[in-house]
Amino acid sequence: MRSYSLSSKISAAALFASTLVSASPVLRAAEEKPGTAEESRVATAESEKENENERKELDGDSGLSSILSRPLSAAPAAPQPPSRIRLLTPEEILKNRSHEIVLDAEGAFVGRIFSITSEGLAPAPGMQVKLLTHGGLAAETMTDSTGRFSVSGLKRDVGGVVAIGPAGMVVYGVRMVEATPEQPADKEVDVESAAVPAADTALAQKLMKSAIGVRDLRFNGKLLVSDAEFPYGEGNIATSLSYDSVQIAADGKVYGQVNLLDERTGRYREVLSMKVYFLKDGEAVGTARVAPNGSFAVAGLGPGVHSLVGVGRDGVFGMGIEVLPFKAAAAGDYVPVSMFLTTEVAVAPIGAQNLNQANFDTFFGAESGAIEATDAVAATAAAAPAAPTGSGVAGSAGGGGGGASGAGLAAGIAGGGLGAVLGAASDSGLSGGGFSNNCPPPTPAQ
Repeated sequence: MRSYSLSSKISAAALFASTLVSASPVLRAAEEKPGTAEESRVATAESEKENENERKELDGDSGLSSILSRPLSAAPAAPQPPSRIRLLTPEEILKNRSHEIVLDAEGAFVGRIFSITSEGLAPAPGMQVKLLTHGGLAAETMTDSTGRFSVSGLKRDVGGVVAIGPAGMVVYGVRMVEATPEQPADKEVDVESAAVPAADTALAQKLMKSAIGVRDLRFNGKLLVSDAEFPYGEGNIATSLSYDSVQIAADGKVYGQVNLLDERTGRYREVLSMKVYFLKDGEAVGTARVAPNGSFAVAGLGPGVHSLVGVGRDGVFGMGIEVLPFKAAAAGDYVPVSMFLTTEVAVAPIGAQNLNQANFDTFFGAESGAIEATDAVAATAAAAPAAPTGSGVAGSAGGGGGGASGAGLAAGIAGGGLGAVLGAASDSGLSGGGFSNNCPPPTPAQ
């Protein structure tokens, strides 16, 4: 049997033209002058204020519904970054998670897509999987009865995975690399992702289309010497590539990081324009703006299966995630869908070079056209009770979880049943760590 591997790299990046960045007096001044303690305090206060505004957007018809009703043509041709934003140094960008897929000698890798149900993780058959690179289709296939798929003929590149079908959808960015002796293609299953549930797909796509970029405005220029100073991801595999549950921290927030990939190099860059939404049963239940270093924090989420969706001119992503209560595993008061646990969710968006307003419907096909007829779903989301959001900036201390492969899906799924079905499809289990003993991330400084 052919052997495959995954190791992924995650951190932060953005999506505005380098010419725009250099032309902005705010950004230029900030780049020339390091931030002081007072500037940091002001930036944190601004983040608090912006997240409060995000919370209000979930309140009433004038909030989320106004976002969803914006015409696509209203997107500015030359978007400006948020006020008071400061370009970060490479050292300030989160890089402690990995979004890297290792290709074998045939340029191939194998993946599997799941649905998250109350009974456990179920295979997601009949999902149309597309690999996007350079704004086009690099490979296309379907998942089999076990949710498994494989693609070949790929090369070292930065792109995105898009899957859509009966189980819902998956959207995220990846960096594909060739195997080396130090990093061999030796895993049978490289990517094991949870889909945005079907109940949330229409709203997720509508949110993406409401804010997706028009084109690649930042990473389409000539590479500079300074571009090579930015980091690649390292450490644990990203949540989007290796399914994990995420635990609510001691302060009641769910922490995460968005690692924005420079589409030319795969290096992590600062985030300038992105918000995350947590969806549940077709409703938006939490939202926050992503900080420039890639971190975010959302409060007020309850346990259960959610969709995590990121939207903005930096790119878009969507995946399924289970939220667990604080120390649920130790307390024994909640039976998790999966036994793999992280204290911080991590995902990379697909940048606007590969997924944008011009090609969104092409890659999503009839599924995306259907969302125009789902105003009832959007209205339901707009009327959802407001969920307080986090204060914005999570520390760079990163999360636990991830790591070594599990002993098999049967051991990885609480309640059994579906574990045996999925375990039979692979000799190895879901990639990811066991329960983490790491303390939850500290509450961000106020």
